[in-house]
Amino acid sequence: MTHVSKRKLPHKKEDQLLNQLYKVVAQLDSKRASAFLSELFGEEERLMFAKRLAAIILYTEGVSSYRVSVLLNLSPSTTDRIRLNYEIGKYGAIRRFVTEDKGEYTRIVETLERILQMGFPPRGRGRWKKTLLKFTRE
Repeated sequence: MTHVSKRKLPHKKEDQLLNQLYKVVAQLDSKRASAFLSELFGEEERLMFAKRLAAIILYTEGVSSYRVSVLLNLSPSTTDRIRLNYEIGKYGAIRRFVTEDKGEYTRIVETLERILQMGFPPRGRGRWKKTLLKFTRE
């Protein structure tokens, strides 16, 4: 579980630290970014960020909060908070980033579909059809 110190940094120092982090991450290619983030964040933090990104992508695809909660094993309060932030435009930069490149977006959605289908019985007769993303390729 993440722990944030109760001793706060001055706002200016906090901004400087965050800007330094952003600059370092922006310079990484995908291979180095994977190693960097694996070393920087704990397993729980990485999973938290990955689930949050997956929820934002699912909301972009029109999936309901209940379905997101079930598919990603998130609490209803967490999915509701992410959904509210999504609806007020808080994740606008993330939405633009993941949807700008249609090819990359398609790969992200297909990977997410495969992950979410793990452990499910084979598709047939529409039994699990509602769990799949409704994604049309253009």
